Amino acid sequence: FKTYRKRGIIFCPENLDVCIFPGKINGRYAALTRPVPKTMGAPNMWVAYSPDLLCWGDHHFLMGVQPGKWDSGRIGGGAIPIKTDRGWLTIYHGATKNDVYCLGVVLLDLDDPRQVIARGAEPILKPEAAYETSGFMKNVVFTCGALHDGDIVSVYYGASDEVMARADFSMKEI
Repeated sequence: FKTYRKRGIIFCPENLDVCIFPGKINGRYAALTRPVPKTMGAPNMWVAYSPDLLCWGDHHFLMGVQPGKWDSGRIGGGAIPIKTDRGWLTIYHGATKNDVYCLGVVLLDLDDPRQVIARGAEPILKPEAAYETSGFMKNVVFTCGALHDGDIVSVYYGASDEVMARADFSMKEI
């Protein structure tokens, strides 16, 4: 950014992991959000809409944690969703109740991102390397951004809350 203007809080104060879709969908902006559980139940992902990127509402539950699985403790967005011909490819983070963070994928409908088309059963990235399994927050990989170029999706992620890394995936494999 060359310039910016501070606007203050635009989402409810108790909201984490906000990720705004690139451009409007059916005339409105959309964002993935995660309301804090003490007011909204489990730490699940929701979709919210805005006409102007400042006022957000029309909140809808998107998907929840999966008991007994790799994303049983909490889930949330991270990288901006990637528009594909099959839907919005969304790389999200999930954590166990013991705070082991992994990355997973979900495909959302292009015209109605409240609709899940497919959700990966297993994580696409889990902490394995030393810089992911030790450090300030052990066993953490946390999506921060993604770029799509041809068949390659480059995912930028935080590891152990200390370093940044990149992992490349094949779009076809995802």
